[in-house]
Amino acid sequence: MSGRKSIWRDAARTPRIASVDARAFFPLVFALFHMRTWTFGVAFAVIVMFRLMETRGYTLPVFLRAVRHWLRGKSVPSRGWWVHRRFFD
Repeated sequence: MSGRKSIWRDAARTPRIASVDARAFFPLVFALFHMRTWTFGVAFAVIVMFRLMETRGYTLPVFLRAVRHWLRGKSVPSRGWWVHRRFFD
C-alpha cells in the first residue's frame, strides 16, 4: 500500500470522549435541548454509570447481553414455545 495508513484501520473502534464511551454522552443532547437541573443530573448519572460499567469490564452491548441472560435464566429451551405444544392432544 505504498506506505499510507489505511482509512479503515480504526473503523470498528468505539468512539471515546475523555476515555468514556461516546454513547454515554447521548443523554447530554436531551439535557441541552431541555435545560433543567434534573435533566443534567440524569445525563451526568448516565455518564458516571457508563464509566463504572467500563471499570468493571462491561461495554453497553456486553452489559445488555448480561442483563438478558439474567432475565432469561439458566435453562434455555432449544425450541420455541409454539413448537412444544404442536402435537399435544
